[in-house]
Amino acid sequence: MVTGRGRRVWYAHGMPRDAHASPGPRPAIGAFTLIELLVVITIIAVLIGILLPALAGARDAARTTRCLANVRSIGQGLTMYADDDRGNFPHWSGWQLWDGGPTGDGTGGDSPGPGWMELLMSHIDSKEVYQDPGRPRDLAPFCYFLQERYTYIRTGTTYTCLNMAQVQFSSAFILAGGCNNPGLYAAPYGTVANGPDCDQDDATQPAVFFSGETHAHGSTTATNAPHPTNLLFLDDHAGSFTRFDPARMTWHAFKFTSWAGVN
Repeated sequence: MVTGRGRRVWYAHGMPRDAHASPGPRPAIGAFTLIELLVVITIIAVLIGILLPALAGARDAARTTRCLANVRSIGQGLTMYADDDRGNFPHWSGWQLWDGGPTGDGTGGDSPGPGWMELLMSHIDSKEVYQDPGRPRDLAPFCYFLQERYTYIRTGTTYTCLNMAQVQFSSAFILAGGCNNPGLYAAPYGTVANGPDCDQDDATQPAVFFSGETHAHGSTTATNAPHPTNLLFLDDHAGSFTRFDPARMTWHAFKFTSWAGVN
């Protein structure tokens, strides 16, 4: 089988082949046709169209969950504050700039004294709990309201506070929650030409709009409808809601009514 330098390899079928011969040409691999490429692109586009809304929904759900956690943290702080002050929650005042703003307490658009969020700082872990993750941090650092409608209608004055003992239906009484009234946010995110308010309350205008809801005082739109609004109740439970339920919620201390019905 070997002669001189030449060497032949014998295969099982008995046909010799030169060992140094290069293999024969391989069959060409078929390329995509234009139609096949268009089909692939169409499938990818359809998948993206299906996945993007799902991802957006998951992102919104995560933000709602984080916001609800903030509401619960605020609720724990309010309960501890009331326990330390004979059942009294922080008072409300006017438009409050954090630490009095750049010009000092009671000046430059700041009402005298601290806002309720500042009063609560000794009972919460961080100022970050006042920021809704679904809103721009730099434009809306304070996004939660304290319920003061009942207190204001009862007294007609500022710097007053609610006492736990006044409320008959603790599991239905709305104590605080996410604010979606643009009239309680500073411009340009909201409509008020001032710095961010760390004393958001609903004494003179509602802080919450449910989807499609309007009020006689003039504010008719919500900044996050139809997304759910997170609310905290006096008994410390919290939840997400898209509408006002007159059988489960109230703004009054001893009867069931909407914000506009408090008198």
